[in-house]
Amino acid sequence: MKNKAAGDLTFFHVVSIKPTYRDKKKEDPTAFRAILIITIIITFIIMGRFAELSLLFVCFVAFAASENHPQADLVIKPVTGNDVNQIKNKVKRAATCDCSCPFGWVKYGDRCFTYVSQPKDWTSAEAYCVSQGANLASIHTELENMFVKALVRAYDPIGNPTWIGLSACQKPYTWFWSDGTKYDYSKWNSNEPNRFNDECCVQINWLDVHTRNKEWNDNLCSGALASVCVKRLA
Repeated sequence: MKNKAAGDLTFFHVVSIKPTYRDKKKEDPTAFRAILIITIIITFIIMGRFAELSLLFVCFVAFAASENHPQADLVIKPVTGNDVNQIKNKVKRAATCDCSCPFGWVKYGDRCFTYVSQPKDWTSAEAYCVSQGANLASIHTELENMFVKALVRAYDPIGNPTWIGLSACQKPYTWFWSDGTKYDYSKWNSNEPNRFNDECCVQINWLDVHTRNKEWNDNLCSGALASVCVKRLA
């Protein structure tokens, strides 16, 4: 109100209006976002899309890892926390990856991989891969081993034993890959390979009862397992 006797000064009474609970609720979208996220997750569960989402993640990992770890590098290096962080940081960029592999195959470096769920003995698994213009998968780096195991889990969440292209049937402990590439990396379980009962074909995801790791093991070639094929980009 205006007061003439006080030097023509003007005074105002300021009233502070606090927002009501309803106003605060409108200004905070956190709860709405949480409900939306939960709804989306439940929707994917109902639709049974785990395999598709897992395979997409495998594609992301393959693209991100291959940028900093080219196939030409034959030096065996351990995976560090920095490697994992680099993969995570590049997941968004992987959405624009070059999808140059055939449908059902996943690109890693300069090769395409696919999972074959139909159980076959090692020789039949290799023959099937050859019929697709490929071979049973060869693995040459730690990250490549992680990628192949992730590809298997995309279709088989348990990660059961799976054939790869390594064997030593012609000469004991003389290992070679069916695609003719150099044997320059391995990830054997403890006390493996042991050629028990003349085992000479190699599977991944074999559970080591002592360490609880699931790595490489030599096995009888007659066992019926899923497999992973690989071929070079056209």
